[in-house]
Amino acid sequence: MKKHLTRYVEIVGFSLLLFFTGYGLWMAKLGQEAFMEWLREDGLVENLTALFLLGSSAVGVYRSILNYREKAWKPMLTWSVIAFLFFFGAGEEISWGQRIFEIETPEFFAEKNIQNEMNIHNLVVGGVKVNMLVFSQMLFGVLAIYLLLLRPLAGKMVWINRLLVDFQVPLARWTYVIIWLVFTGIVNMINLVKAGELYEFIFSVMFLVIFLNPYFVVPRK
Repeated sequence: MKKHLTRYVEIVGFSLLLFFTGYGLWMAKLGQEAFMEWLREDGLVENLTALFLLGSSAVGVYRSILNYREKAWKPMLTWSVIAFLFFFGAGEEISWGQRIFEIETPEFFAEKNIQNEMNIHNLVVGGVKVNMLVFSQMLFGVLAIYLLLLRPLAGKMVWINRLLVDFQVPLARWTYVIIWLVFTGIVNMINLVKAGELYEFIFSVMFLVIFLNPYFVVPRK
Protein backbone atom coordinates (compact mmCIF):
# COMPACT_ATOMS: atom_id res chain seq x y z
CA MET A 1 0.00 0.00 0.00
CA LYS A 2 1.15 3.58 -0.60
CA LYS A 3 3.20 5.01 2.25
CA HIS A 4 1.29 8.28 2.44
CA LEU A 5 -2.00 6.39 2.99
CA THR A 6 -0.44 4.31 5.75
CA ARG A 7 0.99 7.42 7.41
CA TYR A 8 -2.38 9.19 7.21
CA VAL A 9 -4.20 6.24 8.79
CA GLU A 10 -1.54 6.01 11.51
CA ILE A 11 -1.88 9.69 12.39
CA VAL A 12 -5.67 9.65 12.40
CA GLY A 13 -5.98 6.25 14.10
CA PHE A 14 -3.42 6.86 16.84
CA SER A 15 -4.78 10.36 17.49
CA LEU A 16 -8.28 8.92 17.94
CA LEU A 17 -6.93 6.21 20.24
CA LEU A 18 -5.15 8.81 22.37
CA PHE A 19 -8.24 11.00 22.53
CA PHE A 20 -10.77 8.26 23.25
CA THR A 21 -8.68 6.46 25.87
CA GLY A 22 -7.94 9.74 27.62
CA TYR A 23 -11.56 10.84 27.40
CA GLY A 24 -12.62 7.41 28.60
CA LEU A 25 -10.53 7.79 31.74
CA TRP A 26 -12.15 11.16 32.38
CA MET A 27 -15.68 9.89 31.73
CA ALA A 28 -15.06 6.92 34.03
CA LYS A 29 -14.57 9.35 36.89
CA LEU A 30 -18.10 10.65 36.30
CA GLY A 31 -19.53 7.20 37.02
CA GLN A 32 -21.03 4.20 35.27
CA GLU A 33 -24.10 5.97 33.92
CA ALA A 34 -22.15 8.73 32.20
CA PHE A 35 -19.63 6.24 30.87
CA MET A 36 -22.34 4.02 29.38
CA GLU A 37 -24.10 7.00 27.83
CA TRP A 38 -20.88 7.98 26.07
CA LEU A 39 -20.35 4.42 24.77
CA ARG A 40 -23.99 3.85 23.90
CA GLU A 41 -25.15 1.70 20.99
CA ASP A 42 -24.72 3.43 17.63
CA GLY A 43 -22.55 6.05 19.29
CA LEU A 44 -19.42 7.61 17.83
CA VAL A 45 -16.98 5.00 19.17
CA GLU A 46 -19.04 2.04 17.94
CA ASN A 47 -19.54 3.53 14.49
CA LEU A 48 -15.85 4.37 14.14
CA THR A 49 -14.99 0.83 15.22
CA ALA A 50 -17.19 -0.55 12.45
CA LEU A 51 -15.62 1.86 9.97
CA PHE A 52 -12.06 0.79 10.82
CA LEU A 53 -13.05 -2.88 10.66
CA LEU A 54 -14.57 -2.26 7.25
CA GLY A 55 -11.32 -0.58 6.24
CA SER A 56 -9.38 -3.73 7.13
CA SER A 57 -11.83 -5.76 5.06
CA ALA A 58 -11.25 -3.42 2.12
CA VAL A 59 -7.49 -3.88 2.43
CA GLY A 60 -8.06 -7.63 2.44
CA VAL A 61 -10.12 -7.42 -0.75
CA TYR A 62 -7.51 -5.21 -2.43
CA ARG A 63 -4.62 -7.51 -1.58
CA SER A 64 -6.67 -10.58 -2.56
CA ILE A 65 -7.19 -9.10 -6.01
CA LEU A 66 -3.49 -8.31 -6.38
CA ASN A 67 -2.54 -11.88 -5.43
CA TYR A 68 -5.20 -13.29 -7.73
CA ARG A 69 -3.69 -11.40 -10.64
CA GLU A 70 -0.29 -12.83 -9.76
CA LYS A 71 -1.78 -16.31 -9.30
CA ALA A 72 -0.44 -16.38 -5.75
CA TRP A 73 -3.18 -18.63 -4.41
CA LYS A 74 -2.04 -19.10 -0.81
CA PRO A 75 -1.59 -15.37 -0.08
CA MET A 76 -4.89 -14.75 -1.88
CA LEU A 77 -6.56 -17.20 0.52
CA THR A 78 -5.03 -15.42 3.52
CA TRP A 79 -6.25 -11.99 2.46
CA SER A 80 -9.66 -13.35 1.42
CA VAL A 81 -10.16 -14.81 4.91
CA ILE A 82 -9.09 -11.47 6.41
CA ALA A 83 -11.53 -9.61 4.16
CA PHE A 84 -14.38 -11.91 5.23
CA LEU A 85 -13.61 -11.89 8.95
CA PHE A 86 -13.33 -8.12 9.22
CA PHE A 87 -16.42 -7.54 7.10
CA PHE A 88 -18.23 -9.91 9.46
CA GLY A 89 -16.83 -8.00 12.44
CA ALA A 90 -18.00 -4.67 11.03
CA GLY A 91 -21.46 -6.08 10.41
CA GLU A 92 -21.67 -7.52 13.91
CA GLU A 93 -20.58 -4.21 15.42
CA ILE A 94 -23.63 -2.41 14.03
CA SER A 95 -25.94 -5.46 14.22
CA TRP A 96 -25.93 -5.63 10.44
CA GLY A 97 -27.62 -2.25 10.15
CA GLN A 98 -30.65 -3.35 12.13
CA ARG A 99 -31.15 -0.02 13.89
CA ILE A 100 -30.08 2.01 10.87
CA PHE A 101 -32.69 0.39 8.64
CA GLU A 102 -35.18 -0.20 11.48
CA ILE A 103 -35.31 -3.96 10.92
CA GLU A 104 -37.42 -5.95 13.37
CA THR A 105 -35.48 -8.55 15.32
CA PRO A 106 -36.13 -12.06 13.87
CA GLU A 107 -37.73 -14.56 16.24
CA PHE A 108 -34.55 -16.64 16.67
CA PHE A 109 -32.49 -13.65 17.77
CA ALA A 110 -35.31 -12.32 19.92
CA GLU A 111 -35.22 -15.58 21.88
CA LYS A 112 -31.47 -16.21 21.98
CA ASN A 113 -29.90 -12.75 21.92
CA ILE A 114 -29.43 -11.12 25.32
CA GLN A 115 -29.76 -7.63 23.79
CA ASN A 116 -32.61 -8.54 21.44
CA GLU A 117 -30.38 -7.64 18.48
CA MET A 118 -29.71 -9.22 15.12
CA ASN A 119 -26.14 -10.34 15.75
CA ILE A 120 -24.24 -13.46 16.73
CA HIS A 121 -21.85 -12.20 19.40
CA ASN A 122 -24.66 -11.49 21.89
CA LEU A 123 -26.26 -14.92 21.55
CA VAL A 124 -26.60 -17.29 24.49
CA VAL A 125 -26.31 -20.94 23.43
CA GLY A 126 -26.75 -23.68 26.00
CA GLY A 127 -26.36 -21.15 28.77
CA VAL A 128 -23.02 -19.99 27.35
CA LYS A 129 -22.55 -16.41 26.17
CA VAL A 130 -20.95 -16.50 22.72
CA ASN A 131 -19.44 -13.07 23.29
CA MET A 132 -17.67 -14.20 26.45
CA LEU A 133 -16.42 -17.51 25.06
CA VAL A 134 -15.45 -16.67 21.48
CA PHE A 135 -15.03 -12.91 21.31
CA SER A 136 -13.34 -12.51 24.69
CA GLN A 137 -11.54 -15.59 26.01
CA MET A 138 -10.63 -17.28 22.73
CA LEU A 139 -9.88 -14.02 20.95
CA PHE A 140 -7.54 -12.98 23.77
CA GLY A 141 -5.53 -16.17 23.33
CA VAL A 142 -5.40 -15.82 19.55
CA LEU A 143 -4.23 -12.21 19.82
CA ALA A 144 -1.53 -13.12 22.33
CA ILE A 145 -0.16 -15.75 19.95
CA TYR A 146 -0.46 -13.46 16.92
CA LEU A 147 1.16 -10.40 18.49
CA LEU A 148 3.77 -11.93 20.77
CA LEU A 149 4.65 -15.47 19.71
CA LEU A 150 4.44 -15.95 15.93
CA ARG A 151 7.49 -13.89 15.00
CA PRO A 152 9.81 -15.49 17.60
CA LEU A 153 8.50 -18.96 16.70
CA ALA A 154 9.06 -18.27 12.99
CA GLY A 155 12.72 -17.66 13.77
CA LYS A 156 13.08 -20.98 15.55
CA MET A 157 10.67 -23.43 13.94
CA VAL A 158 11.05 -24.16 10.23
CA TRP A 159 7.50 -25.36 9.62
CA ILE A 160 5.95 -22.24 11.17
CA ASN A 161 8.32 -20.07 9.17
CA ARG A 162 7.35 -21.86 5.97
CA LEU A 163 3.62 -21.51 6.64
CA LEU A 164 3.88 -17.81 7.38
CA VAL A 165 6.00 -17.23 4.26
CA ASP A 166 3.87 -19.37 1.93
CA PHE A 167 0.59 -17.80 3.04
CA GLN A 168 2.06 -14.30 3.35
CA VAL A 169 0.57 -13.85 6.81
CA PRO A 170 0.66 -10.15 7.77
CA LEU A 171 2.21 -9.78 11.21
CA ALA A 172 2.49 -6.75 13.45
CA ARG A 173 5.68 -4.73 13.58
CA TRP A 174 7.04 -4.52 17.12
CA THR A 175 6.31 -0.78 17.23
CA TYR A 176 2.63 -1.54 16.66
CA VAL A 177 2.66 -4.27 19.30
CA ILE A 178 4.03 -1.83 21.88
CA ILE A 179 1.46 0.83 20.97
CA TRP A 180 -1.33 -1.78 21.18
CA LEU A 181 -0.18 -2.92 24.63
CA VAL A 182 0.14 0.65 25.93
CA PHE A 183 -3.41 1.60 24.94
CA THR A 184 -4.75 -1.72 26.23
CA GLY A 185 -3.04 -1.02 29.55
CA ILE A 186 -4.69 2.40 29.73
CA VAL A 187 -8.16 1.00 29.06
CA ASN A 188 -7.52 -1.74 31.61
CA MET A 189 -7.49 1.00 34.25
CA ILE A 190 -11.22 1.50 33.60
CA ASN A 191 -13.12 -1.09 35.61
CA LEU A 192 -16.59 -0.31 34.30
CA VAL A 193 -19.24 -1.97 32.14
CA LYS A 194 -18.82 -1.05 28.43
CA ALA A 195 -15.04 -0.62 28.72
CA GLY A 196 -14.92 -3.48 26.20
CA GLU A 197 -16.11 -1.02 23.55
CA LEU A 198 -12.77 0.75 23.87
CA TYR A 199 -10.89 -2.55 23.54
CA GLU A 200 -12.81 -3.17 20.33
CA PHE A 201 -11.89 0.28 19.04
CA ILE A 202 -8.19 -0.36 19.75
CA PHE A 203 -8.52 -3.70 17.95
CA SER A 204 -10.09 -2.10 14.87
CA VAL A 205 -7.54 0.71 14.56
CA MET A 206 -4.47 -1.42 15.16
CA PHE A 207 -5.41 -4.11 12.66
CA LEU A 208 -6.04 -1.58 9.91
CA VAL A 209 -2.61 -0.07 10.54
CA ILE A 210 -1.02 -3.52 10.59
CA PHE A 211 -2.66 -4.60 7.33
CA LEU A 212 -1.61 -1.39 5.60
CA ASN A 213 1.98 -1.77 6.76
CA PRO A 214 2.52 -5.44 7.68
CA TYR A 215 5.65 -7.28 8.61
CA PHE A 216 6.20 -10.37 6.46
CA VAL A 217 8.38 -13.18 7.73
CA VAL A 218 11.40 -13.88 5.52
CA PRO A 219 12.35 -17.47 4.66
CA ARG A 220 14.90 -19.11 6.91
CA LYS A 221 18.16 -19.96 5.22
